[in-house]
Amino acid sequence: MQVMSNHIEHNEYGGFSVYELGVYPRSSVLAGQTRKTFLDMFNTLEQAQAAYPRADVGCDVAVNTYDHLRDDVDDMEAYEQDCLRDELYYE
Repeated sequence: MQVMSNHIEHNEYGGFSVYELGVYPRSSVLAGQTRKTFLDMFNTLEQAQAAYPRADVGCDVAVNTYDHLRDDVDDMEAYEQDCLRDELYYE
């Protein structure tokens, strides 16, 4: 996964969460779109910044669309497996 950046955000539990923003791989139905992955959680902003000193502070929302998906796919898991197989063997 291509990593774009890390972000520290105030979370709903009163602490701070760290997320990695990247790009979904070609094998995903969200290929090329922003991927937001949880990394860690801390009680204070200072703790989060000490552990992830290069992370930006603030909220970044990954807005994904699904309008590119084919309407004729009934089994999305099988579709993703086919895409992954194609990516592994035809690159």
